[in-house]
Formats: sequence, C-alpha cells, structure tokens
Amino acid sequence: MHEENYRYGGSYYEDMNWRTGKRQKSLLRSLLYLMRDYLYMGSYLKSHCYYWFFLYISHISFILLIFLQAFIIAGGLLSIKHIDVSLHGITEYIGLICFIAGIAGNIGLLVFHLVKDELRLYTSPFMYFGYLFYVILCLCGLVMWLYDDNPFLQYENFWRGLFTLSPVSITPLLTCFIILINLHLIYLPFTRAIHYITRLFAFFKIRWDDEPNIKGSGLEKRILKALEQKITWSAPHIHTGKKWNEQFKMND
Repeated sequence: MHEENYRYGGSYYEDMNWRTGKRQKSLLRSLLYLMRDYLYMGSYLKSHCYYWFFLYISHISFILLIFLQAFIIAGGLLSIKHIDVSLHGITEYIGLICFIAGIAGNIGLLVFHLVKDELRLYTSPFMYFGYLFYVILCLCGLVMWLYDDNPFLQYENFWRGLFTLSPVSITPLLTCFIILINLHLIYLPFTRAIHYITRLFAFFKIRWDDEPNIKGSGLEKRILKALEQKITWSAPHIHTGKKWNEQFKMND
C-alpha cells in the first residue's frame, strides 16, 4: 500500500537502484488505508455480513464512548474558565447512539460466539465477560439517559468538581455509571480493545515493514543485537539458555 506501484502489486524491487536509491513511500495513503480499515472493517463484511453488522456497531459504540468522555471532560475544563461551548446537545446524541449501539452490538457478538462453533473455539471466558460488562455499562448509561435530568451536564459538573477539588452531588444512576466506566477503563488494557493501538504496529511494523536488510545498515545492527539474546523458552528443537545465533548454527 505504501509503495508507488501498489495498484498492480509492484514493489521497490522493480527499481534497478533499489539498494542505493531513495524509496518512494506515501504515509498519507497508508494512514488513509488504516483509517478505512478501522472504520469500515471490510474483511469482516466480505466473510460474514451479519457478524460484521454487530461487530461494526459495537466498535462505533466504543469510539463514541471515547468521544463522549472527551467532550464531557473538555466541557468540565472549559467551564472552570467560564467558557460555554454548548457541547450538551452533542453529548446527548452521542450518548444515546453509543448506549443503544453498545447494547445491540455486544449482545449480538455474544450470541454469535456462543452459537458458532468456529468462534466459540477461540473465545475465552474473559471475552464473554467483556461483552456482558459492556452491555451492563451501556444499559446503565441508557437508563441514566432516560430517567436523570441533564445527566451529561451533571457528569460535566462532576469533572469540574474533580478538577477544582470541589465535590458536587450526583444522582445514584450517574454514580453507578461513573463507577462502571472507570472499571471499564481499568480492565481495558487486558482486553482485545488494545488492538486499536497494536494494529498500528501490525500494519506499519509487520505488514508494510519491507525495509531491505543491507550490510552495515541500522536494521542489520538491530538484528545482530537481537541474535545475541538468550532463549528463554523451550521446545524439542530449541535449546534453552543458548543465544539465538548459536541456535541457528546448531540447526544448520
């Protein structure tokens, strides 16, 4: 994708001077492709459209939850300076869509992973817990949205009180929502949601990292340094405690 001749599967090897010449890459095209993959998830749509639907709306819910938090915290910070940017109307709509999409999407994914053998085989109990936890979080948010007066304005006031060390009174539903959303934030790094970050490395450092290993280059130095590391795991064909370059010589 980052190569100039990507449309027909070409690569920089077509250039006779690829070892010494400057390679033409497009960071913008790579980022646009990555964003499309994040937002569209076309590979899932091609393989199973129903599964894609629930996966897609659950991802949209997660992204909206991030925006909801960001807008509310920003609103709280700005209100300290008596700046009213009128984000309340936006957060009301973002919150409603986020909660409904989160409930429907995660229930759908939960059912798919329970009934489909090919999915159930690779689903850990922690993943089922993650789906249920997100449904509970969104249910709490939706009930709060329906029955509390100006819930996100209260939430914004909560953040303002937190920043200024001036506690404010909040409703029981908002209290539950704040507890749940913070628990969600704590356990998030241990879930598959971390792929939002690791996917960047997967694309730029695995799929598209075709930098040639030229003698004397920085890449060669890093590889040689890595080969000096000792092996810390074992297998029938692996000798624990040996260096990787020693292991390669033994395999030869």
